[in-house]
Amino acid sequence: MDKPKGPQSPMSSGPKRPMARMGGSQLGKPQPLVKQSKPQAVTSRPPWYKRKYLVYPQFQVTLIILNTLITLVIFGLIAYLVVRSHLYLENLVKQTRLPAQNLFIQLLTEQLRSLLIYMFASLGVGLVTTATFTLLLSHKMAGPMVRLKSFFAQVTKTGDFPETLRFREGDFFQELPPAINQAFTILKKKWQR
Repeated sequence: MDKPKGPQSPMSSGPKRPMARMGGSQLGKPQPLVKQSKPQAVTSRPPWYKRKYLVYPQFQVTLIILNTLITLVIFGLIAYLVVRSHLYLENLVKQTRLPAQNLFIQLLTEQLRSLLIYMFASLGVGLVTTATFTLLLSHKMAGPMVRLKSFFAQVTKTGDFPETLRFREGDFFQELPPAINQAFTILKKKWQR
């Protein structure tokens, strides 16, 4: 039996070829279906300047303030010791009654001024640096806590066993998701019995 040439109807038997969308001059002509690539899921992280770093502001800002206060106390202590040392040396020079006493005191004063300028510049750089690193470090601690909070809020809201809990790569507390997921798996099995 000869098979008719041309496009096969959906009801007829025989080999079927996928048809491409028909349009314009290709109307009625069977065309092999061109594989279209699936849209890529956006898995890359946004650039560093577009990320939200204060995910749990109360915790993170408190940590930054505490770290800043510790830095300021340490700086204050060092500045106090430097000025006290300068005053001690100045008094020592005055007691010795050297012929170039005024010149030596001017030299000590200039040294103190230069030292304090460098110390304040270092303090500014140090505060910015410690605040930045504290923010980045606290982000890796606060992120998992925020994720846990939303995970359990979803459980409370829906009453269902949630999907698998995951933390971002690089976050702290990476041992928690497997333990929580395993606990929910056991509970789910017991619940289904």
